[in-house]
Amino acid sequence: MTIRNADLLSIASSGLAAQNRLLQTTGNNIANVNTEGYIRERTTFVAELNGGVGRGTTSQILDIFAQNQLRRDTSTYAQFTAYHDKASQLDDIFASEASSLATSMSDFFEAMQTAADEPTNMAARQLVLGQADSLLGRFNSLSEFLSYKEDELNLEFNSMTEDANNLIETIAELNNSIRINQYRNQHDVPGAIISERDNAILKLAEMVDITTRTMEDGSTLVNLKSGQSLVMQDGTFNVFEVNGEPDAKQKNLTLKNSSRGVDINLPENSVGGRIGGLFNFRDDILSDAQRQMGQLALALADAVNQQNRLGMDYDGQLGIDIFNLPVTQALNYSTNSSLSLGLNGRIAEGQSNQVTTKDYQIVIDNVAAGPPSTVDITVNLLEPDGTPVLDVNGNPQTQSFTGLDAAAGTFVPIMDGLEIEFPNGASYAAGDQFLLQPTKYSAGQIEVGIVRPEDIAFASPIRVESDINNLGDATLVSTDVTNVNVGNPLTDTSVSAFDGTGGIHGPGQSPAGPLPTDVGAPAQIVFLSADSYEIRDSAGQLITTVSGASSLENLIQQGAASAGWPPAFAAMDNYPGYDLTLQGVPKAGDVFNINYNTDGFDDNRNGLIMADLQSMDTMRRSASASGGPTNLLTFHESYASLVGSVGEKTAKSDVSAQAAKALVDQSKSWFESVSGVSLDEEAANLMRFQQAYSASARLISTAQDLFNTILSSVR
Repeated sequence: MTIRNADLLSIASSGLAAQNRLLQTTGNNIANVNTEGYIRERTTFVAELNGGVGRGTTSQILDIFAQNQLRRDTSTYAQFTAYHDKASQLDDIFASEASSLATSMSDFFEAMQTAADEPTNMAARQLVLGQADSLLGRFNSLSEFLSYKEDELNLEFNSMTEDANNLIETIAELNNSIRINQYRNQHDVPGAIISERDNAILKLAEMVDITTRTMEDGSTLVNLKSGQSLVMQDGTFNVFEVNGEPDAKQKNLTLKNSSRGVDINLPENSVGGRIGGLFNFRDDILSDAQRQMGQLALALADAVNQQNRLGMDYDGQLGIDIFNLPVTQALNYSTNSSLSLGLNGRIAEGQSNQVTTKDYQIVIDNVAAGPPSTVDITVNLLEPDGTPVLDVNGNPQTQSFTGLDAAAGTFVPIMDGLEIEFPNGASYAAGDQFLLQPTKYSAGQIEVGIVRPEDIAFASPIRVESDINNLGDATLVSTDVTNVNVGNPLTDTSVSAFDGTGGIHGPGQSPAGPLPTDVGAPAQIVFLSADSYEIRDSAGQLITTVSGASSLENLIQQGAASAGWPPAFAAMDNYPGYDLTLQGVPKAGDVFNINYNTDGFDDNRNGLIMADLQSMDTMRRSASASGGPTNLLTFHESYASLVGSVGEKTAKSDVSAQAAKALVDQSKSWFESVSGVSLDEEAANLMRFQQAYSASARLISTAQDLFNTILSSVR
């Protein structure tokens, strides 16, 4: 049998105080029903052994598993939503007919086809230039849009990292306040401060993917999901920083501890949250779109330039470039021996089928002072995010080059159709690095280089005529011009047989001159039989004889493979730079003369080839494989690939965002069901505690009545 020592008044007083505290807790829950992040509280008591209510403890009603799940799902949803919001903006632009590059490219090549059908029609020629301006305008507008999105993204990076840093600092400060409060009061948690701290953690989880750990002193440690600490046990914290090296617009995320002076580079693809979603959008879509646009613009302009140079214009001159291609200035690394050093790059003429969408890191390995000064370099192929490009075997793509001329105005070829210039000569130092981005902004930097419609070279520069006395039925099928470079054939191996003055090399002008092998360029085909022929120059001198020809295709190429082909011709890169193909059966004595196409105003052979460029495989598909015929695609296929890729990634992110929304709603409901304030439940508690309070008050009144009765009885 338990003997209680407490009197009735003490029991009633403790009960009244306990019910009052319960009413305060319930009232506080009701008052904060709409407070963001508020976690409902509950007060519990222990019974005193000698009667009455003992010490009460107020704590939060919290399921830590539900809370952590809500944070994880919040990070995932924010990541996919940020990605999808940005991706859908690009998808809308690329999918719009009003801004479609496919339409502009089709209009340009249709105008080229129309003008080629009437090569003497100046209005049709002028329309080609107009459509060229329109096409470049479309490239420029899309390039500006992508650059604007890049700048907008960088502003968001700066703003969001500042917000995240403020939250990290707030969490650290609130942790300190919680420690102090819990040290002073072991029985009541500082619920308001904890709710504010946890709400800040949830907001931080929206920005980056985090993990948390609650300590015995009530503080919560915060780490990135990848393991790096944000808020530490000693009360210190790390903050985010964004910078770009060497590209100031290619922001990188760094974790900075100012107290220890340590910077940690973070892998942006593992950050998660809204910040991670924006980085993923940049690396997955925006950066690739910028460079694919640049690759397409450069490839198209270079292909048209190359073909126009292989033709003859309305004035009877060899063709010139229709478009001006940009020279790209490489970016200096901050660790270079001098930030005044420069390096420039450009696409080599006629190398459009080698151009990739990648960036190039150029490292100076050695410098030798001249004259001429030379450098040895290593070139590393990089993705837009700075990671190495891998070949088909999974190895980083890198190439070394030695003895490259280093002089202003001298461009030397390296890889992927690129030429680079070292304008500072011997001033470079081993270890200097440069980042060359040949395609990132190129779509907005190409210009139309001609204003005269006469400069469009629709005609072929050579003409093949059969002799009127020919007896066979062999006829011309096609001519092929592959080189029109003009220069000194004795010193420049790249020159063709065209002399630049409206003719082809005669005796004494070709690489084989002067005497004793004084022959000119091929100018005549003389058949000895149906499968044998001689190649002669314009003076009738024999160059070589071909016997047992298997076909009448590429007759000069077959001559170049014969034993009699002049060694001086064979030493050239591509001489004479033209060829012809016949069909039919020639007779002995049949002659075909090759001449410069003087007054060939109605000729449209080169124009038809230019118009057909839109259906030719002229663009490199993948940087991981060589630019061979199996790794090529057309201009329209390239643009369709870009639009399709953006659309596919946007649709995929939409599905992911919707799935993440369902999960975060579910986890929020779970969390709210445990920690959220239910007005119905609190109203019931309020009534219950009110009744208990009234009963305790009644008990005090009864105790007083009993005490008064006892006093009256002893008087």
